[in-house]
Amino acid sequence: MLYVSLVKYLGAIAAGYALGKALRRRPPPWLFTAVVTVLVFFVAANASEVVLRNVGGFLFVSFVYALALVLASVALGSAFDRGGAASSAQRPAITLYVVFALAAGFAAGSVAKLDYSSAVDPLLVILLLAAGADMAGVGVRFEVSMLAAPAISLAATAVVAPFFTLLFNITPAVAFGMGWYSFTGPYLAAAGDAAGGAYGLLVNFLREQLTFVLAPLLARRFGKVGVLAMGGATTMDNTLPLYTALYGSCFSIYAFANGVVLTVLVPIIVPLIHQIYTNIV
Repeated sequence: MLYVSLVKYLGAIAAGYALGKALRRRPPPWLFTAVVTVLVFFVAANASEVVLRNVGGFLFVSFVYALALVLASVALGSAFDRGGAASSAQRPAITLYVVFALAAGFAAGSVAKLDYSSAVDPLLVILLLAAGADMAGVGVRFEVSMLAAPAISLAATAVVAPFFTLLFNITPAVAFGMGWYSFTGPYLAAAGDAAGGAYGLLVNFLREQLTFVLAPLLARRFGKVGVLAMGGATTMDNTLPLYTALYGSCFSIYAFANGVVLTVLVPIIVPLIHQIYTNIV
């Protein structure tokens, strides 16, 4: 099952990349917004029964989990050069759509008991195809310094995740989503873990939102690499404007590259970690 998932998801990214190269055109932004919104709706609907039984607990644990991941990434990155003061940046409009889709999905799932999970996997493949095509549309020049931020994100996750697994029995794969809620939540839901799917959505969605709120503040005290690491995979797209606003347009290549590295790794690491976790428990 694990190998099938890896081949399917990485194959979708590779196929999308090849298609993007052939067409020499990036997918329109509305495509990502539409697919992510629909995906979030179905995952939320699938998890509604589990979440709504203890909605306060889910939100609180998800917020603390996301905050721990963000702060751990920044702390580990503090060994690098300190960055200067930064200004604020606007949130992308997709945030509003995701919030609406979450609420609508929970509401729909509580009213209509349907097989929402069956729609998740096909939509996930479409999302990965689009992500691969988008990668092909932007040339990325990798340097050794660019690899520091992904390594810090992974290390911080490896430190934080075991605590929440021991305390709340949450699959550690949630944390290894690196902010990519539209993959992590749907994957865990499709794998049969409804609670994990809900946490995969909420924790990673909140990680992205906390990056918008805290990065301008933390950039005044901590180094660029640590602040970049806190954004995880989202630095490739949603939080990219934030990092451009914080450190200038020249920094966008580093932010984009960090997101690309983690975006490629997440579809490998999340299924692998979840499979190991389910075999143990």
